[in-house]
Amino acid sequence: MPTLNEAKAKVRELSQKGLDLTRDETLTASEMRKQYEAIEVDIKKWEQEVQDLEYVEEKRKSFTGGAPVGDAATDTTDRQVGAKSIGQQFVESAGYKSLMQRGLKGGAWTTGDIEIKTLLTEAAGGAANVATPSVLPGVVDIRFQPLTIASLFAQGTTTTPLIRYLVETTATNAAAATAEGGTKPESALAFTNVDESVRKIATFLPVTDEMLEDWAQAQSYIDNRLSLFVQIAEEAELLSGSGTAPHLTGILNRSGLRTSIVKGTAPSAAGDNDMDVLLRQITAIRVNSFLEPDAIVLNPTDWQTILLAKATGTGNYFAGGPFVDSANQTLWGKTVVTTTAITAGTALIGAFKQGGQVFRRDGLTVEASNSHSTFFQENKVAIRAEERLALAVYRPGAFGTVSNL
Repeated sequence: MPTLNEAKAKVRELSQKGLDLTRDETLTASEMRKQYEAIEVDIKKWEQEVQDLEYVEEKRKSFTGGAPVGDAATDTTDRQVGAKSIGQQFVESAGYKSLMQRGLKGGAWTTGDIEIKTLLTEAAGGAANVATPSVLPGVVDIRFQPLTIASLFAQGTTTTPLIRYLVETTATNAAAATAEGGTKPESALAFTNVDESVRKIATFLPVTDEMLEDWAQAQSYIDNRLSLFVQIAEEAELLSGSGTAPHLTGILNRSGLRTSIVKGTAPSAAGDNDMDVLLRQITAIRVNSFLEPDAIVLNPTDWQTILLAKATGTGNYFAGGPFVDSANQTLWGKTVVTTTAITAGTALIGAFKQGGQVFRRDGLTVEASNSHSTFFQENKVAIRAEERLALAVYRPGAFGTVSNL
């Protein structure tokens, strides 16, 4: 009869054999399926052997006061309360079942084909090697600012790498009262093509297998954090991307925006406060672009200055003071969004829904693979998050800035 250690070693050996099989590109799908089925039978047999031996060991402990006997005295591997063995995890995994169903031929596995799984290590994440700790759910994270800019635009999808649209560049309205038999005045319209390239925003994070296997909350948490990292970069690109590949052309770097209004410089009056000069740009967009602005983007410190503004003499807050509704921030009836992605002292005002649109090529995806570099040999996984998008600005004049706040 094999010892408990020998039975566990056999399970690990078979599991590794199954993983190695995924990399064998010489096999047909049919041959691979047969070998998977044979491995699965053997794993289940040795899993049962492990369970039987563990049962015997537990009974030994009950009769010897808890002291391990024989082989069990040196058995310190793979013993975790409530943990599944390597073989059980292998045959029950969604990746294994998916491979069996579709007969995947060879190649390294990736979660684009199997499942979402990222170098984080147990040493970095904290691993208990002596006693089983009380593990609290979730992770205490480093906070990032809420995302706002993308949600202001109209949303769309695309299946091409290029967005092309027509922009009216000249509109000459010559319509006039005309005498009977007289020559009708000629109006004119001119258009130009505008192309917006779909750009990629991406990142990846290397993580050890142990980190993912031993901390149940780590995988989904890491996936979500990587997604957030991409979206933070997206916010900066939509607002101030340079337009030089691979960057988007952000709103602040578009040509054709309404002339920036500088506080204290005409058309701003000498006595204008921050609220006054913001309204002047709102009016300029209304008068020149015939669009109604729907949002104001401010740095949090500039918004604080506005909220703390008080009337001379009475000292009363212009706004609601400490009792302002921070969940529904508005100024001159426009939604106020605050982000550190815009420089303090500068504000962006625009008719976002009418003036622009964000097109997404594939949506945001998170995938993982062990085929990067030497990761398969080192038991590491690379988790990648990426998206492809383009920003179309139909009416640059729907946007304008205010500076010197």
